[in-house]
Amino acid sequence: MNIKRHQSGMTLIELMVAAALGVIISYFIMNIMVTSARSAGVAEGLAQAQETGRLVMAWMSEEVAIGGYNNDYLSGANDVPAVAELCDASNAAPPAAGGHCTFNANNNVTGGDRLAIQRTLGGLDPGPRDSRTCTGEAVGAALIDDQIEVTDVYWVRPNTADADVTNDNQLWCVTYDNNGNVLGTAQSIANGVEGMQILLGIGSDSGDVEHYETPSAATDFSQVVALRIAILTRDFSGTTLDPDKRTYGLLDSDPVTYEDQVARYVQTGTIWFPNKKAI
Repeated sequence: MNIKRHQSGMTLIELMVAAALGVIISYFIMNIMVTSARSAGVAEGLAQAQETGRLVMAWMSEEVAIGGYNNDYLSGANDVPAVAELCDASNAAPPAAGGHCTFNANNNVTGGDRLAIQRTLGGLDPGPRDSRTCTGEAVGAALIDDQIEVTDVYWVRPNTADADVTNDNQLWCVTYDNNGNVLGTAQSIANGVEGMQILLGIGSDSGDVEHYETPSAATDFSQVVALRIAILTRDFSGTTLDPDKRTYGLLDSDPVTYEDQVARYVQTGTIWFPNKKAI
C-alpha cells in the first residue's frame, strides 16, 4: 500500500488569478446586461414617439378629410370652406366659446397652430359621423334637422394644469356651432403630442393644389383643397436618450430646440379634401 505523504493544491497566486478572472468575467456580463437594458429602453422610447405620430396622423387623415362637407351640395348653394378663417382679437382660445377659428403660430413651445375644420350636420341618409361631434358625442336631433354648419377645432395643450404631468402634451378636439357655442365637451384625443403645424393647399379651378401657404398668408379660405400637417410627438418616460441638445423643424415654423433626454419624432402628412374637388 502506497501512502502519499505530500499533497499539493492551488497556490495563493493561482487563487488570486482565478478570483481576478471571475471579477473580470462578471463585469463584462453585467456590462452586457446593462447595455442590453439601455438599448431596449431607447428602442421602446423611440417606438412610443413614432407610434403616437403615426396614430395621430392616421386618425386626423380620416377625421379631417370631412372638411367642406355640404349636405346641400346638389343645390350648388351654401358652399362650406373646408378650413375656418383665421382667428382675430375677438376669438377666444378653445375650448372656450368663440374659439371656432384657425390659429397660426410659429412657436411650437406653446403647441403650434390650431386647425379648425368646417362641415355641416345631417343631410340625405347621414352617417354616424354626420351627426356627431369630433369627439364622437351625439348632437341633438334639432341641430341635425336644421343641418347647421359646425367647426371642429384641433389643438395641442402642452400644459393641461393637471397635477399629473403625464397628462401634459395632449392633442385635443372640440366642436362648435356656427355662432361659436360649444357642442358636447372638449376631449383629449392623444397623449405625447408637443406641437402641430399646418400649411394650406390652395387649389386651382380643377381642384389641384397650386401651392401651400401658412394660414396667416391665406386670403381666400374657400380655395383650400388640401392640408399639410406636421406633428411633433414624444416618449412617455422622458429619460430615453442621453442628455443633449436636439433641434426639430415642423414645416415652415421656427425650429425648436430641447436640451433633455426625451425621444421625439416628427410625423408629416398631406390630407386632401374630396368635398372641395371642384371649387
